[in-house]
Amino acid sequence: MADSQLANDLTVFESWSKLFAVVLGVLYLLGFLVVSSNLSGYGVSTFSVLQIRYLTAGIWLLGPPVVYSFITYTSRRFEDRAAPAVTGQFNWRRFAISSLLTAIPLALFYALLIVIPNVWHGLTWGVGLRLFLFYSAIVICTQMLWWSWRADPKRETWLINRSSAPFYAALLLTIVISYAVWFSGRIYPLIPLSLGGGRPLTVVFIEGERKMPDEIKKTDPAAKRSIPYKLLLSTDKYYVVVAPSPKERSIEVSRDAVAGIVVLE
Repeated sequence: MADSQLANDLTVFESWSKLFAVVLGVLYLLGFLVVSSNLSGYGVSTFSVLQIRYLTAGIWLLGPPVVYSFITYTSRRFEDRAAPAVTGQFNWRRFAISSLLTAIPLALFYALLIVIPNVWHGLTWGVGLRLFLFYSAIVICTQMLWWSWRADPKRETWLINRSSAPFYAALLLTIVISYAVWFSGRIYPLIPLSLGGGRPLTVVFIEGERKMPDEIKKTDPAAKRSIPYKLLLSTDKYYVVVAPSPKERSIEVSRDAVAGIVVLE
């Protein structure tokens, strides 16, 4: 009996481990797509295999829609139990519960956006509307895929059936990739780098015994500091900053060429 229970526990643990690995892999790949798309706008390419920023970018990408879908699902389940729908009558209790369950997480989400510096000011009505449409499309397509995959052959319809599952899977993949590319250019640059986002840090290069490259401009010829730059990427070999010239996109600076950097507020 004990051996059977142990085998069942190991099977459950193995299943959850595989699911965790798949979720982690999906987040990492989508995060790589977000970061690469964002940096490609500056002419920068990065193919480092192990970068924690890929995972954090993937969490920022899929975290909100997953939480949104979870809240939607749980609120409907709670509404059905706490205030069952009555045919032909307006259920005030159900309406109040639904409004409360929706308002609280939205208020917390907006409070989070306000607390993060400069994020709220970068959001417009157009960006918010597109974000909501992407969230809705991902949630609806995921539901259609789940219902089709689990459909009873005796109760299948033209919209919900097992043969439609591959179509919904392909559609969901297309929506998520489109959302990732759009997210990389509109939302990701608003999130601070310290929180795993793509908003560049403002830095100043410090000159050491060696002269700094001519591409790096100083405040004046005799100064030991450069003008402020926007830091896009930092590796163990070089820094990548936004070029101040409108005809240039980015500048790559070797770490050996400068004594250090100062991060400005």
